[in-house]
Parts: sequence; structure tokens; C-alpha cells
Amino acid sequence: MLQEDRFIRIQSLLASIDRLSTDRLIQDMQVSRETVRQDLLALESMGLVRRVHGGVARVTQDEPPFVQRQALRVAEKRAIAKAAVKRLQPGQMVFIDAGTTTSILAEELSLISRLVVVTNSITVALKLAGTQASAGASNAMRVVLLGGDTNPEIPCTYGEVTLNEIRRYRADVTLLSPVGISAQDGITFGNEHEASLATAMAEQSLSLVVLADYSKIGLRSRYAVACATANQTLITNAYSNNNEALAALDAQGVAVIPV
Repeated sequence: MLQEDRFIRIQSLLASIDRLSTDRLIQDMQVSRETVRQDLLALESMGLVRRVHGGVARVTQDEPPFVQRQALRVAEKRAIAKAAVKRLQPGQMVFIDAGTTTSILAEELSLISRLVVVTNSITVALKLAGTQASAGASNAMRVVLLGGDTNPEIPCTYGEVTLNEIRRYRADVTLLSPVGISAQDGITFGNEHEASLATAMAEQSLSLVVLADYSKIGLRSRYAVACATANQTLITNAYSNNNEALAALDAQGVAVIPV
């Protein structure tokens, strides 16, 4: 596991628990005690964690900033996005939430004609605007940017206005990019607004596709998406350390697609 991936893993684990022991991190990431020590020193120097006796404690930040996450695991996210596109059909209506993986997904959606995309992601909407301009009238994509308050940290809309607008639609597919997914805790986000929007999208959709790179498997964040596992598909990277967590999700009825 690369150092940047270990950094994300440590911060993601701390999103759902106040403290982690060094032994827990050694076991989780399958690295040496010295590697964990160096990682924690580096993260503390950046103000992202606080070292305590026997381990590490969470600071206020739940996960790395959006801008930082955009540069992480781009190839893995691209592979997930390409696999997701293969599951969509011309003429469908889809919900897409705001995330770094769904931003990459937007770049792949030009392959599908007559798609209706409803999203709270300003990034996704802007990327798809160019697709609309280049498509012929008969194949043009329709893009709906949901109204609402704007988020200063992530380019997206949120709030009651956004939730009310979501309820106006009946989509074929919802595509989400959460902080984590596990058999025990389901789909989780670090932000209450994100989880509420994801729940509303899932409720108004026939099926749900979760786009989660390998670092998110088995993780739990603070706010859960309230939805059943029926008609749920998880697209993730093939990664041997996640086999047990993926098997547990499969046993719950989630269709797991490794890429």
C-alpha cells in the first residue's frame, strides 16, 4: 500500500472512531510498526491527526479536502467509472452525487445518448455541459443541476431545497461515491447533508450503484445512507486485502463487481 493510500486509510478510519491503536493500524494495513510510526508523524505534522499514547486520535477533519482527493487514485477511479458506464442505457434518468469518483464518471458519460442526469454536483454539471454542446440534437444529454445552498468545501448544492427537488424525480439509477461501505454499517458519508441527499436519491430510484475505490471498502464514517441492499451494486477495484469485506457484502445481497 502506497503512503498516500495509508494516509487516506488512517484518516478514513478516524472518521468513525475517536482513537486508533498502533496495533490496529499495523493489522489493518499489513505494515510494520515503524511504517505506522512514520505515517503518524507525517500526518501529525500536517495537522491531520493527533498522536496519543499507544496510537492516534482524530482531529476535526473527517476526510482529506476535496481538492486533495481529486489527485488520489485517479486510475482506479477511472476504471470504476468506465465499468459504471457499461451498466447504463440510452434514455435513462440517473442521479449522480458530488464526489471525486463521480467527477471522473462525468467524463465517461458522453458515450451514452439521451441520458438525463440529475445531480447536485456543480463539477459534474459543468463537465457534462460540454458534452451537451458537442452532441447532436437527437442524442443530446439533458443535465439538471439541483438547486439549494452551496457548499464552500465541495462544489455542490445541498439542503432542504435540494432534497425537495430530488423528490420530484423518479430515476432509473442512482450513482453514489461515499466515504465508505461495509456489510456492518452499509454506505456511509462523513457529512450529514451528503448522507441525506444520497438517501433521497436512492429512495427515488429503481437501483443503486456505489462507486468506491479499494481504499473505501470496509470503512465506516459517521452518517449512514438509509437504503436496503436489494438492487444494490458495488463497483470497486480488485484488491486482495478486501476479499473478506467484499464477501460479507455479497452475502447480504450486494452485487459486487471488481474491476
